[in-house]
Amino acid sequence: MAGHWAVGSAKRVAGLVAATGLVLTLSTGARAETKTPPTSKQTLGPGLVVERVHASIAPPVDAGDRIITLVRIDPEHYRLRLLTKSEHGSRTAPEWVREFDLTGVINASMFLGGDQRSTGFMVDGERIYQGRVNNSMGAFLAWGPVDSSDAPLRMFGRRCPGFDLEKIRKSYQVVVQNFRMLDCEGRSIAWKDSKTYSIAAVGVDKQGWLVFIHSRTPYRMAVFNEMIAAPELGLVGAMYVEGGPEASLYVKTDAGEVSEIGSWETGFSGASNNRFWRIPNVIGFEPVEARLPQMDDASGD
Repeated sequence: MAGHWAVGSAKRVAGLVAATGLVLTLSTGARAETKTPPTSKQTLGPGLVVERVHASIAPPVDAGDRIITLVRIDPEHYRLRLLTKSEHGSRTAPEWVREFDLTGVINASMFLGGDQRSTGFMVDGERIYQGRVNNSMGAFLAWGPVDSSDAPLRMFGRRCPGFDLEKIRKSYQVVVQNFRMLDCEGRSIAWKDSKTYSIAAVGVDKQGWLVFIHSRTPYRMAVFNEMIAAPELGLVGAMYVEGGPEASLYVKTDAGEVSEIGSWETGFSGASNNRFWRIPNVIGFEPVEARLPQMDDASGD
């Protein structure tokens, strides 16, 4: 799957621009050890695993717990849904989960002012929530294959071999565009943006599982991208979906709960945020419907 992942990069709406270079340099101080430390894991259900990794690089701001949370979701057990303000209004992450009977949600993308449409291309079948392709963004997450023999979800990159958005649109019902964080080979991309912020991201791992990623502790994206590119995490692609106080991740099952709230963003008034914000567009997931048991033939034949 890594061969289908790449692009050109950038960052948040108000002028946060990312780099396309692949060499990471830290603006101040020596590079910290980047080997991923041991990970704690919790199974919340079949095909649903939460990992909490202690960030291997010290943050520039003392906020959060320095934990990167990854929720791995097996598409064989869970179906994805795209929910938007244009159809349902905006809600906090827990409200999206509760009111739509979902297992979990994360931000789908950054959004524009006014109608709060996605900053990148966003379609679901005939429903076009944002029909304009953002040329600064190179990550495309697709799910809902038209042909059942295709993978249930895939992440594509504009500059990777064989990338063809028209073909992707014909092959998958849902396509969501965002900024890329990893290149075609799963290596980190060094964004030039010097700001720090809490981060919500969506990735795909070597198993083909979707991965919701969250860090309340703020980082420059160049540093964060390097940490999630660690081989131990097994990510082959990742896209940035939101930052600052709006970055939200919420999952709830009978076995436990994941409740991650964004906090910091450089120069943002909500830097000390301790509550979920209402967000307009989310990627949610719910259990695949159980197949009805096959009934015995009662005819006697």
